[in-house]
Amino acid sequence: ANEEGGLEDTMEDSLKQQTEWNRAVIFDEAGTILAKTAEVSAGDISAMTSAFNDRDTTYGNGLNVNGTNYEVHRFYEDQGLIYGRTHSVDPQNGEGICLARVKRGTTGANNFALITYRFPILSAKAVPDLQAWTKEWITNQ
Repeated sequence: ANEEGGLEDTMEDSLKQQTEWNRAVIFDEAGTILAKTAEVSAGDISAMTSAFNDRDTTYGNGLNVNGTNYEVHRFYEDQGLIYGRTHSVDPQNGEGICLARVKRGTTGANNFALITYRFPILSAKAVPDLQAWTKEWITNQ
């Protein structure tokens, strides 16, 4: 990888290899996109940078991505994880979401990873996969 933007190129290539995630966006505390496989509105990204600040608000409002609201079912501040699903009677029609907050190894700054995923992928698979990915691409960088 070259010095100019090489890390982001490699990170984005790796994101695109995660075929079980139908949307993935990596961003920093300022809402600057570091890598992505899909467009997510700047307003939604900005809101997610503060999602860990207030558990009650995040549970109450859920997470929003491009006009779709996801109910928050789990909020683990110490692990830097928030996840949930769209409102759906049948889980096969729903879409899961996970937002991870991870400290970048080199700077200690918080980075965020947002993914969405569809049935048959469930949080039991998507969340550990995301944690493994963020360890490699954010914590160890």
